[in-house]
Formats: sequence, C-alpha cells, structure tokens
Amino acid sequence: WFCKSERKEEKFVSEIKSRMAKLGMTQVDMILELQQRGIAIQPPMMCSILRGVYTYPKAKQILAECEKILTEKENESV
Repeated sequence: WFCKSERKEEKFVSEIKSRMAKLGMTQVDMILELQQRGIAIQPPMMCSILRGVYTYPKAKQILAECEKILTEKENESV
C-alpha cells in the first residue's frame, strides 16, 4: 500500500511525463534545459526520477524545475 504523499508524488511524475510527451519533449531535451539552468543531471538519474525510483530532495528540486520548464514551453506554444 502507498501513503497519500507517495501517490501524490507518483501522479505528479506521470503528469510531467505526459506533459513532456504532449510537447514532443524527450528526456534528453529536458536534461539540456536543466543544464542551461545550472542543474547538472545524468540521463540515468533523470530516468530514475521520472520513473519515481529516485525521490530524494534533489529529485524534488529537479521535478520542480521540470514543472517550470514545461509551463514555460506550454505558454510559448499557445
């Protein structure tokens, strides 16, 4: 069984993945965007974060930045 916060986290991660897909954005694209913002991340870690495996504070920081990037991209495409 999952506690509420884990389920909420899972939903947030799957939302990020589906938003990336809608924008045609790959994990590599997201990694490059993050690097431009000074966040160094390797593809295996990004994959683990998006699969919900890596949930440490750095993952939360990265997901928050992904959220900002996606919002910006969605606003650009409107």
